[in-house]
Amino acid sequence: METVTVEMYKDQYGKRVGLRYRYNPDTNQVLKERLGFPKFKWDSEKKLWSVQAYPQVVAEACEILDELSYDTSIIRTYVQDLPAAPRQDCWTKVKRTRLYLHWPFIPDAELRDSVRLAVRSISGRKFHAEEKCWSIPVAQARTLYGLLSDIYSPLADAIVENEQVSEEVEKSIERVEISGAAELSDKRMEEVSQLLKGKFPEGLDLYPFQKVAVAFANMSQGRCLIGDEMGIGKTISTIGYAAIHPTDRPAVVVCPANVKFNWKKELNRWLPNEEVQVVESGKQEIEMTDFVIINYDLMHKKQDELRAIAPRLVILDESHYIKNSGSKNKPVQRTVATINVARSTPKVIALSGTAISSRPKEFFNTLNLMRPNQFSSFWDFAQRYCDPYHDGFGWNFDGASNILELNERTRDLCIRRLKSEVLPELPPKTRTFIPVHLTKKERSPYDSAQDSWYQRIDSYYMDGAPLPKGIMLNMITDLRHICGQIKVNHAVDWLSEYHDQTGKPIVVFTHHRDVLARMAEKIEAKGMKVNTISGDTNSKSRQEIVDDFQANNIDVLICNTIAAKEGITLTAADTVLFIEREWVPTDEEQAEDRVYRIGQESQHVHAVYLSIAGTIDEHFDRVVAEKRAVVKAVLDGGNVEQRKGLVAELVKRLKQERGWEIK
Repeated sequence: METVTVEMYKDQYGKRVGLRYRYNPDTNQVLKERLGFPKFKWDSEKKLWSVQAYPQVVAEACEILDELSYDTSIIRTYVQDLPAAPRQDCWTKVKRTRLYLHWPFIPDAELRDSVRLAVRSISGRKFHAEEKCWSIPVAQARTLYGLLSDIYSPLADAIVENEQVSEEVEKSIERVEISGAAELSDKRMEEVSQLLKGKFPEGLDLYPFQKVAVAFANMSQGRCLIGDEMGIGKTISTIGYAAIHPTDRPAVVVCPANVKFNWKKELNRWLPNEEVQVVESGKQEIEMTDFVIINYDLMHKKQDELRAIAPRLVILDESHYIKNSGSKNKPVQRTVATINVARSTPKVIALSGTAISSRPKEFFNTLNLMRPNQFSSFWDFAQRYCDPYHDGFGWNFDGASNILELNERTRDLCIRRLKSEVLPELPPKTRTFIPVHLTKKERSPYDSAQDSWYQRIDSYYMDGAPLPKGIMLNMITDLRHICGQIKVNHAVDWLSEYHDQTGKPIVVFTHHRDVLARMAEKIEAKGMKVNTISGDTNSKSRQEIVDDFQANNIDVLICNTIAAKEGITLTAADTVLFIEREWVPTDEEQAEDRVYRIGQESQHVHAVYLSIAGTIDEHFDRVVAEKRAVVKAVLDGGNVEQRKGLVAELVKRLKQERGWEIK
């Protein structure tokens, strides 16, 4: 006979008695059916089932467990010390779309005021003088339940036990319970895995914490905010949700311009059978494809066309781009246009690690899209949560008030995990290649140099003359350098976004001195604290810079890859950005390892590589990846032969591409 042990604890909804026994789905099902919610529920954080800490509830659970041949002697010893259940003088009833609340006079003045203020905090609450009671919108039942659970559980229980709202409240509570979780219960994880089965190409699968986000979006009927920290994979989680809902097409992805082609790349990788269109200009016609990817700045011009295709799903990547409203400037135009498209769409998923960058008012547009019934009025929202005051010219809503209450109201629509919370499931290193697509003007220096080199080499072949020694290497070196120069502005934009979202320090690696210098100049102009390490940095200064970085006094440290690939520890960061590729794969790996050392907080490295589409960068990406795999398999290290092999392979590929004779 198995003995059931207990664990007393308190969650956001009150005191609970946790039950610990070997996993048994049949036992769980019997308890769930006979006790019901909220008497019996799953705690995803502690990974156990629990019952309410009332003597009669615990006694009822013991009787059921006795019938199932469990030893409940340990549980029963706790019943003697549990407080009696509250008097059932509270009750609720539903009339149409409103929940009416009844509770007795509370003698304790402080408690009485706390209950009244909790009810008054609900948007849309109303006092009915003739019935001497309050009512709230049914949609707000879970929010009030959460606010009252720690204050006045009799009324909280009356809300959740109302059959007309209990199902929706239970679903909301389930969303809250996984809104910060890295994993699901075995049963729920199996359900999500079955939904995703066969949706992706062989060899591709989501991490468990990404499946949690898919489950959360699914439980939210496709209207939620995925607010995970950068690097956890919000894009892939959202693609996972889209994969299990193939009828939600066409889908529109609205995102910053610099990540449009990264979305296309990931969609092509994970959903290769779906058609994807990237809208690159206001003159381009919107096509009836599975996915339409467009940047925010084009929304004002294309909103009518987008509404005409009647999208079933809108994905708002970096949704804080729609925080502005109230005037006719460009950010507001894109906000209004984006909201117009999203409001006419059945499902809207917002992605942002910084949904509120500084003020609660910036969160309203996202909340209004996710839960229009709960957050319908900006005026009501601002009066409650923006600490408003009249400055003599108008209302100022730049402040913040009742933040804990706002958090409670939004917990069931936002899933948010930090990298540190999901690290056990992450591999030691992940590499992300972000494609950079250039305008004609941006490409001009590269195209001009490439044409010049090609004409020069073509002339040798036309004359039947042998190529001068080293000419192919010189061409590759020159084109790589130009790519590095062009990527500076794109890198600075990416770093600004990273800094705003995470606030964490980061290490940037470059190869050429002028690229390093231009990066430092532009980053400093953005207001970030920056320093550099190059081959000219003496040992003393180098160590001072490292110490400063480790003390979090530097936002961005830009290093020459060769100069900083050995002998220094930069574990204050967990992310590195490469602007230029190196000839030797292990040079890059050693550079990555500067932020992956014993003592690092995260024990995980995210290496990001910027790569310009249609240039020498793409050749580098493929060849370096191949060489890295060979080195890992054979040498688990590297030497000068790697450089020779990489150059030879690059030359071979370029000759094949141009149709030059391979000699």
